[in-house]
Amino acid sequence: MRSSLTRIRRLTAEHMVRSKATSAHTLMVKEVDYETSSAFVACMALASKAGGFSLTYLAFNAVATLIALRDFPHLNASVGDDELIVHHELNLGIAVDLDGEGSSFR
Repeated sequence: MRSSLTRIRRLTAEHMVRSKATSAHTLMVKEVDYETSSAFVACMALASKAGGFSLTYLAFNAVATLIALRDFPHLNASVGDDELIVHHELNLGIAVDLDGEGSSFR
């Protein structure tokens, strides 16, 4: 079955292909038990009490990712003309699609 791509899906695909061609990619899988992390539980309680909202695991994973990239700068790099280009600034982007189709960007 085939269906035409929405504008946002087409743009996302183009950017992912470009990223794959220019960035060094790595994958690490780590199991984390958040329930026993006193820092995690304290942050969740503080956010809920102070701001009236709850944090998700994504916030903690994003911070952990940035800390890892700071500590291992060669992972924050792209491939250039026969060289590794290490980027010293950290920029983490997270894309979400609330309605499942990217329809607001058609």
